[in-house]
Amino acid sequence: MVERARPLESDSPDDDRAADETAVRSTSLKTDEAAARSTPLTMVSGVIAGDDLDQVAASAANALARPVAISIPTLGEPVVSPSGAISEDDVRAIVAYATAVIRGELPSPPGVLAGMVEVRLAGDVVGIVAAMRRSGEGEVGTELRAWLEAGAAAAAVAAMMRDAQEGGLERSRRALLQSLRAGPPADVPVFLEHARRLGFDLTSGAVAVCAEPRTPGDAPALSDLTGAHRALIVDVGGGRLCGLVPLGSSLPGGSAEALAAELTGCGMHVAVSTSHRDPSGLHDALREAEVLVELDVAVAGQEETYRLLIGILLRDPDQLEDLRTRTIAPLTIYDAEHDTDLLATLQAFLAHHGSTTDTAEAMSLHRHTVGYRLARVHEVSGLSPYESDGRERLGLGLKAHHILDANLRLG
Repeated sequence: MVERARPLESDSPDDDRAADETAVRSTSLKTDEAAARSTPLTMVSGVIAGDDLDQVAASAANALARPVAISIPTLGEPVVSPSGAISEDDVRAIVAYATAVIRGELPSPPGVLAGMVEVRLAGDVVGIVAAMRRSGEGEVGTELRAWLEAGAAAAAVAAMMRDAQEGGLERSRRALLQSLRAGPPADVPVFLEHARRLGFDLTSGAVAVCAEPRTPGDAPALSDLTGAHRALIVDVGGGRLCGLVPLGSSLPGGSAEALAAELTGCGMHVAVSTSHRDPSGLHDALREAEVLVELDVAVAGQEETYRLLIGILLRDPDQLEDLRTRTIAPLTIYDAEHDTDLLATLQAFLAHHGSTTDTAEAMSLHRHTVGYRLARVHEVSGLSPYESDGRERLGLGLKAHHILDANLRLG
């Protein structure tokens, strides 16, 4: 509870003058103190003046003399002040609690919290501001609640201003897509809400698109692509564009095919994933499109076979590695140990539909040399490139090899 200051009572003018001098000194001291310490009423003003979430958390933590955490999942990692004052396990518990609160659940707060206030935007809960409990502490006072409420208001303003700043929306979209590239969303409802706030409805799933410039300067403006195709598309570095086109869009140009056609027209190498109707699988959609772009020439008219093998990669990478081990891995080992080109010769032979003559011409070799190398392929791998079964298995092994290498390059 914040109490108002009562005026001093006096019986004489001298007492009044003394009181005035005391008030002046008191005001001076309070002014000096305010410069070093915020008040609940000035926290929002501080955000408008340029303070960020770190400074909001620091102000509350300094005032309450206890660690404070702000968790707004759509803005990324939680903010903790002082930095490192809360253990990683407790931070994870706070984030999980914030996520449950956002979903409208009524979870029990972690025992480490002394208090919590919801952060709201346009009536929706988007996160929490929480203060840690001191060891052996009982009931907490109203001051703690006042600071947390002020922190929640300031955090809401900071979140709005962050997106309102020039380039803020693009940064938020990039952060969302980059987190999805890194792995499946930890909480699908929160992920979908984040996407909705950024202007994209992914509840019915999406198709992923990935494009890479063949020459510098080929990429069109991102704002044009986003507006014309209703695509969540960003530059993920090196000129590579990755994006999601929501399924079920009835807007003109709202298809992955239309977006891919425009990107191809700009001279970019483009790959499109299959449709993923489950939002929890959109990480796989992005990975599929990126692996296809990494493969580039290796696909060469065999896209569907590659898609099937990429599907195995996403479900069970060990199975794809096993396919490589049982087919062409012995050839890579032999080449490394003997400085030969059995794998390259096999790849050229398969690309030229089993013609030793065409393979020899492509590799500038005598056809007898090609025949000798293919005989060594049979000896080393146990599979004959001249027989349909051996050729098919070696071909699948090569594709698995290309896919695993492309996935490794993506990291």
